[in-house]
Amino acid sequence: MAMVAPYCALGGPYAYRAKLTPGPGKKGQMARQCLRMFDAQTDRQAWKLLVQAIPENDAASLMMGSCKVSMPGMQKLQQQLQKDKKRDKQEPGKAPAR
Repeated sequence: MAMVAPYCALGGPYAYRAKLTPGPGKKGQMARQCLRMFDAQTDRQAWKLLVQAIPENDAASLMMGSCKVSMPGMQKLQQQLQKDKKRDKQEPGKAPAR
């Protein structure tokens, strides 16, 4: 379930959280980015399915108008996703190995 609350209130019981600050990003784009990052962080297949089941429209409707997303380990995850994309482009016939 997607929800919005003060970042410090989400510290203990929630494993997947993102900090929203005012910025240049559109909320739909930021919602997609958050969901991709949560999906990349997830190790368990059952949890991956739950994260993938969150509708982007629901997550975007909870966000503020224009924002910037930050979360722990975000740069590392973005670099990993870029490497995976680049590898997939180079090897179109092969499935990504994980």
